Amino acid sequence: MAGNPGGVSRFWQELKARNVLRVTTLYVAIAFGLMELIDIVSGPLNLPAWVLSVVILLSAVGLPVTIILSWVFLLTPEGIQRYRHVASQILAETKEEHPSMEGGTFADYSFADGMIVYESDLPEFSTLGKSGRRMGKIYGLSSFTIISLVVLFFLFYSGKSAPFQERDWVVLADFINHTEQEVFDHSLNTAFEISIDQSRHINVVSGRRVQEALKRIGKDAGAVIDEEICREIAIREGAKVYIVPEISRVGDQYILTGKLQESESGRVVASEMVYSEDQDGIIEQLDRISRRMRRHLGESRYSISGQSKPLAQVTTSSLDALKQFSLAIESHVFMDFEKAITHYRLAIGLDSTFTAAKASLGNILYERYDQEEGKMWLDEAILSLDDLTEREINGILAFYAASIEHDLDKAISYTELNIELYPDNIASRNNLGWYMQNQGRYREAAEHYRKAIAIDPYSMLPYGGLIWIFNEFTGEADSVITRARQMISYGPDNGWAYFYLGSGYFPKDELILAEEAFEKCFELIPGLALNGFRLANTRRVLGKYEEAVEVLKDLLQVNPRASNAYYQMGFFYELMGKEEEAKSNYRRFLDITDFWMQEFSDDPVSFYAHAKVLTRLGELEQSMHTGEKAFKMDTARHMEYAQFLAVRQDIEGALDQVKKGLEDGYRDYCWIKMNPDLANLQEEERFKALLDQYFD
Repeated sequence: MAGNPGGVSRFWQELKARNVLRVTTLYVAIAFGLMELIDIVSGPLNLPAWVLSVVILLSAVGLPVTIILSWVFLLTPEGIQRYRHVASQILAETKEEHPSMEGGTFADYSFADGMIVYESDLPEFSTLGKSGRRMGKIYGLSSFTIISLVVLFFLFYSGKSAPFQERDWVVLADFINHTEQEVFDHSLNTAFEISIDQSRHINVVSGRRVQEALKRIGKDAGAVIDEEICREIAIREGAKVYIVPEISRVGDQYILTGKLQESESGRVVASEMVYSEDQDGIIEQLDRISRRMRRHLGESRYSISGQSKPLAQVTTSSLDALKQFSLAIESHVFMDFEKAITHYRLAIGLDSTFTAAKASLGNILYERYDQEEGKMWLDEAILSLDDLTEREINGILAFYAASIEHDLDKAISYTELNIELYPDNIASRNNLGWYMQNQGRYREAAEHYRKAIAIDPYSMLPYGGLIWIFNEFTGEADSVITRARQMISYGPDNGWAYFYLGSGYFPKDELILAEEAFEKCFELIPGLALNGFRLANTRRVLGKYEEAVEVLKDLLQVNPRASNAYYQMGFFYELMGKEEEAKSNYRRFLDITDFWMQEFSDDPVSFYAHAKVLTRLGELEQSMHTGEKAFKMDTARHMEYAQFLAVRQDIEGALDQVKKGLEDGYRDYCWIKMNPDLANLQEEERFKALLDQYFD
């Protein structure tokens, strides 16, 4: 017989002796089976979502009750009896049959004021000796192991039924609406995507990326993504699976279904169905479908529970408000900002607690229209940030830190956290590149832009950031050309790609290729002033003065705010010897710069523009006064001062300022060679030497 064991060991033995471990194991197994059964049948039986929650809660409450009861009572052939009574009876009988045990063994096995009886110590087990005790220990350990495995299985088993690995991509079809109720159009698509997109296990192909894919397969932008189109997009985007959701109505009851299908074969891998008694319960049931789809794709209950907030919380419980929010997002994607603002406002009007709508409205207003009102909405959103998904929270805090607090380090910190949680999120990668670019960390910024492009080569925004670095900050014309060509291969209808391509060709003196690229951009984005100026000046360098003037006239027709066109037309007419036309355009630009100086009295660029046009008109004394005033406002603007001096024919002074500008990091190689105000420096040997020194 064993000696007197320590407290922990005796307690463990007591649990075994009282059958607590055996009963607990059985209880956990039954509870797990019941929860699995309810999870499976709740859809077909139309059980409300709270049923499973109640069962889980009751199971959790019942576990300690079961443990206490199994501690106190034993199930015997005579019925349920208190353990102490059974133990005393067995002990008395055993001592009577084995007098030699008096004073030992059982008397030593006491716990508190009760008695412990071990199966291996009873007469029928006495022949087993150490083997019996060993079996008892093994049984106790097995019970603990089984309980642990059942709990772990319930929490962490994914139930995956699809050919899907962590961080793979999935395409969502539009909700097929069989109800003919328009409130479900758009709204359920957005809600379903937001719900699934909370997952760190699954990557959802974004709406913007889907729109780009529609163009490539010859469909109109905004076309309904039905099952057939969804499968085609999934195959093109390399997604192994796609999900087709539907909503229908029988009487007053709504039925939501979701089919998970393999992209290559179209085979239905899993199908789920839930019911809602009315419209008010649809958002909750949509969440339910989403969670089940996530489990089929390999997520565990534990992961889903830890990474998900209820849809009604992160969006709204109002389907009407959700529809307006969905329409706003759609307009935002298509860059119809004024329409997006209207829908965001309507969404907030329908649900004044709609935090996501407030954040989106604040963002678009602050960036493009009214910073004061934009900040007001962002401030309101930040007060309710806990309502949003983790991805949204970090994104809003990053934007607020960068734009309103002007704290790029803080913005970078929030964005890096988002990337840690969602490493394949293109927007976060692009934003991190942008923040670092604004800090002058060009190499690091370029690396994040590259990673964003690698994740989705059809996403155009990261190309712009990367090429802008090569074009403006590092002066790598070859890299500009390489990336612009790649951008065109994935987005042939993107005008900016051709603008970048032309900006790469021009400094390499590939003027015809530059002209063709700028022309293509002008066709696609006729109002882009930067491109119009570069196309006009490329033609000016080629000696096509009349055509250069026509470009600027066409530009002003579609973009009257491109005021610098008047100044450049004046220069082109001057080159053609048309003095009256030149002076007419110069005077018109002079009036514009008068207005600029009044409105932007602390901006040296406005004063330099005024000084240069005065010089062109022969007002040299007034020009010098204005130019020197601009210089004193900011002595670090070397390239603007160089242009002013070059127009005044101060060649050496202009070259000195160009040198200082290059030393300070100015690298817009294309504009240095193209700028009409630096035209008289282009053949200077010192100027050529500076370009050779700073550009490859």
